[in-house]
Amino acid sequence: MLVAMSDDTSGVPPLERWLVALAEIGEAVGGDEPVADVLARVARTACTLLGYDFCAVFLPTDDGRTLAIQGSYGLSADYVAQVNADRPILLDMRGEREAPTSLAFRSGDVVTLEDIALVPDFTWGGVAQEQGYRSLISVPLRRGGSVVGALNGYRTTPHRFDRAEVTLVTTLATQVAIALGTAQLRAQEQATIRELRRAEEVHTLLTATALRGEGVTGVATALAELLGRAVLIEDVYDEPLADAGWQDAGDEVSDAHVVAEVLLDGQAVARIHVAATDSELSGLDVRAVEHATVVTALELLRARTAAEVEQRIRGSLVADLLGSDDAGMPALLDRARRLGWDLSGVQTLIAVRPAAERTLAAADRFLSGVSPRPLAALHRGDLVLVWPAAGRSAVDIAGRLVDMLSTTAAGHLTAAVSRQVAARELPGAFRTVRGALDLAGDTGTSTVIDLHDITIDHLLLQLDDPGRLREFASSVLGRAVDYDRTRSTELLHTARVLLDHGLDRRAAAAALHLHPNTVAQRVRRLEELTELDLARPGDLLQLTAALTVARIAAVQ
Repeated sequence: MLVAMSDDTSGVPPLERWLVALAEIGEAVGGDEPVADVLARVARTACTLLGYDFCAVFLPTDDGRTLAIQGSYGLSADYVAQVNADRPILLDMRGEREAPTSLAFRSGDVVTLEDIALVPDFTWGGVAQEQGYRSLISVPLRRGGSVVGALNGYRTTPHRFDRAEVTLVTTLATQVAIALGTAQLRAQEQATIRELRRAEEVHTLLTATALRGEGVTGVATALAELLGRAVLIEDVYDEPLADAGWQDAGDEVSDAHVVAEVLLDGQAVARIHVAATDSELSGLDVRAVEHATVVTALELLRARTAAEVEQRIRGSLVADLLGSDDAGMPALLDRARRLGWDLSGVQTLIAVRPAAERTLAAADRFLSGVSPRPLAALHRGDLVLVWPAAGRSAVDIAGRLVDMLSTTAAGHLTAAVSRQVAARELPGAFRTVRGALDLAGDTGTSTVIDLHDITIDHLLLQLDDPGRLREFASSVLGRAVDYDRTRSTELLHTARVLLDHGLDRRAAAAALHLHPNTVAQRVRRLEELTELDLARPGDLLQLTAALTVARIAAVQ
């Protein structure tokens, strides 16, 4: 038997060769070789000592259902991969279909086949023919009273495995089992060390991000770097707070991704999305995400605290500006300038209702890129914006703001936009826009009230009694409103167009695409219904005021 060993060791006494081989196995165990390399060395040693043409070491897979080749000598890498993937040794097979290796692993006994060609209906004959072996021996690897694997030796020719050879292979298998256990333990230790180092890296990077105050964006960037995956952090209203490669990933992250909640005081305040499935994240990856939620919570708490302080400062400044008299205005302008707002020029005042802290936070996001920066705060239940010299564009801005806030708040909002005023006129402008909001009430739809051209009617809107204003408009225009409603006429619209064109009936007719006589007939009918004479200045002022109130309050 020993004569069949390879040529390079034929001159070495058998005992010495065994000692050298076992020493090599011990050296491999004591080194840093991966488990697969140690098993490959064992397979090569078995071939060398026992004259086998090729050897393989089988270990159970993680699910415990099959045996797979984890180390080999003389077998091609492609063949090993093919067997492990397509034809692993099933451990639940019994009877004639059970593989010799499975039987050795299950029973704990050495299994030998001297000539596979002589075994009728041998299930693994096809595999044997492919690889070219005629005889095999399968020896269980025992450690601590349990079978942990199997060592197989193959010959290309028929061979009788006598007692002495079986004893030698069993001895070698015992050393292999010890080597395997030691190598696996060392691999586990190395994996634990790597995990601890990785955990330290996670802790260091995310903690440094928090200490540097890089905000939620810094957390997303650090987590994406640690995991090597795209990361998105958004608030509970689905508004993105930070993006690290998420947009670039596109549809790849839309279906399968992990979501972790960020909690503050037991309440969810944000969500972290990671472009991975649960199975793709290791335990350490999961802990990294959990650590990121804590750091994100700290960053959001820091941002929330800063925002609350700034909101209080802004709220106090707006309250003082809108309640000040001329004497106190210079000091307030200086205070505003020190806080970063220059209110020395003309301003446009915008008020939005209803409003809450969520509305202000959404408005702040809307205004984040605007320069010069508007002054925005909650005041007496309204969102108030002091916008530097916005002019006519303020109406368009207010419209976009209301559209965005309506989506965020999932409800209808109303905005009123004042004319351009100096800082000392802000208190009066606020009374006007607030009066317009009071008068408008709940319109059932998002609305922007343009007060840019209203002059004397500002006095009406500053009255703190919207009910009386509605009564005034109804008393003046009520019969005309009913007339338009029942006959589908447009007396009030014609009146507004006529006033817009300075009572020029021909110009109004052209704007309305009507004959001037038709405009004249509508005016006479309106005068009859309202008992007003547009030729008298007092009646004209009363009609103008009533039309203004009716437009804001949606009387008609």
